[in-house]
Amino acid sequence: LQALKRKPDLFLCSNLDVKAVFQCGVLSLKFPEAPTVKASCGFFTELLPRCGEIPPVGQVVHENGKVLLQAVLEGIGGQASRSLMDHFAEILFALNKHCFSLLSVW
Repeated sequence: LQALKRKPDLFLCSNLDVKAVFQCGVLSLKFPEAPTVKASCGFFTELLPRCGEIPPVGQVVHENGKVLLQAVLEGIGGQASRSLMDHFAEILFALNKHCFSLLSVW
C-alpha cells in the first residue's frame, strides 16, 4: 500500500507481476485477521483509481476484477467482521467510480 501511494510508477516495471500482486491482495481480503483485511482494502482503494493511468493495472483489473468483486461481496455477506464493512464499502465505491462499465458486467 505504501509503495503504491509513494511510487505508483512501480507498477510500470516490467519485472513486477501485477497479476500476482492483485491475486495476493484478493486472498488477503479473506484472512481472519482484521488488520490484514484492512490493509488489503486500503491497497485496492489506492489501486483502482490508477486503472486508467497505469496500463498493466488496468489490464489486470479488467481480467480479474470479477474475482475481487466476489471476494468483497463474500466479506460483506458474512465472512468478515462487521467492523470491516466500511473498508469493503470503499472498494465497492472505487469499483463503481473507476470501473463502472466493468462492474455492471461482473
